[in-house]
Amino acid sequence: MMIQWYEPLSLTEWFKRVFSFLNIVILVITFGFVFSEFRYNWCEGVIGSYLALTNSTRPETGTIWETGDKTSIANNNLKEIIDKQRDTKQHALKSTSFMELASGVQPGEWINLDKEHFKKMYLKLPDFAANRLIPSVKLLFLLNNPKLDRIFIEGHGGRDLKIFFLNSDNLVLESIEINQEIFETPEMGNKFVVDASLDDFEQFKNRIYPASQFFKAMMDLSFDKINDLIEGPNILLEKEGKIIRAGIWNETESGYIKLGFEYKHNEKTNVLIVNGREWAVWELVINLKGSNI
Repeated sequence: MMIQWYEPLSLTEWFKRVFSFLNIVILVITFGFVFSEFRYNWCEGVIGSYLALTNSTRPETGTIWETGDKTSIANNNLKEIIDKQRDTKQHALKSTSFMELASGVQPGEWINLDKEHFKKMYLKLPDFAANRLIPSVKLLFLLNNPKLDRIFIEGHGGRDLKIFFLNSDNLVLESIEINQEIFETPEMGNKFVVDASLDDFEQFKNRIYPASQFFKAMMDLSFDKINDLIEGPNILLEKEGKIIRAGIWNETESGYIKLGFEYKHNEKTNVLIVNGREWAVWELVINLKGSNI
């Protein structure tokens, strides 16, 4: 049997080689390394520090990372929604007008509005804007309806708002919309139609009166109501010809009712249409009906 040159020739030689100084030093160092790792977990700390240091350079992939990222984004979005909802609610509570309220409610946002708060803002509206939004009688009925549970407001784009009157089952009893047009002052421009008569306008049908009857009923109004009936009545004097008939429009718009005056000049008839204040026109109508009795 051949013996390799590096093999120990005796047991003594074998022990010398096994327990040599170099082997003992290696064993002690290895034992100290393992013991210190179990005791202080420094190896994990070094690896963790390295991973944290190089985290920005490693690709962010994997199901766990994606799930955590989505969860983080969802939590941030939820926090933003809650904060925005709180801010919107505070804005609604502090608003003193519908225009101020609309400026702080963005499209898609919603808020519940107290009934009394809604009523206070409504009462501050000019008559023409209030009538455009919702007639006061109808609002009175809604606010006293025992089925009404709350008023719900939703942003609709720009400075528009949708307002829903809901019952306890979230069913809509009435819905209205607030937009810029509601708050625009109605045009008081006059319209002069040449070669026409009051009979040419369907809206004056059954509400056309002889001029004498119309002006008599008008003179039966109190002085202040006569002044408020038509703004700028001088326009009636400026037109050439004689007023032979007068008509009352069958529709109300933004607190005004149109009045039509038929002029005869050089055998031709023309019509001048002006705006009359609604409350004064209705008293005029009562006087006209009384003059027919």
